[in-house]
Amino acid sequence: MDRRYSDTIGVDSSHESTDAVKSAKALAQATGAIVAVSGAVDIITDGKRVVGAHNGVAMLQRITATGCSVTALIAAFIAVDQSRALEATAAALSVFGIASEIGMNMANGPATLRMHLIDSLHGLDEDAVTSRVKITGFCDEK
Repeated sequence: MDRRYSDTIGVDSSHESTDAVKSAKALAQATGAIVAVSGAVDIITDGKRVVGAHNGVAMLQRITATGCSVTALIAAFIAVDQSRALEATAAALSVFGIASEIGMNMANGPATLRMHLIDSLHGLDEDAVTSRVKITGFCDEK
């Protein structure tokens, strides 16, 4: 195993996603892949550029398979234009987060959030997304 990544931990990490920017950039540079780190702020990098998607609710952590679901959404977004994979990944994470915010307005807990998340994803329209999207750039660290 490459020693640069041997100290990583998985989805149950207690660290903030912003703490992972340096490691995410190194992984993206080493692999040529887009790397996304989910958290209160979802971090997305291609190894040079770093953006953050600030949409979502904390209760998503309590719902099994949301990571798999958002990964499928990311793949669908990238399939539209592979040359803009960083932007597509950030957009997909933001859209999923927006749907969770809308769903959370109707939810009483994780089980009802799951149901309302799916309904919200189904019912999203351009206005709902453009009025709520929160994607920002991060200063590039050398």
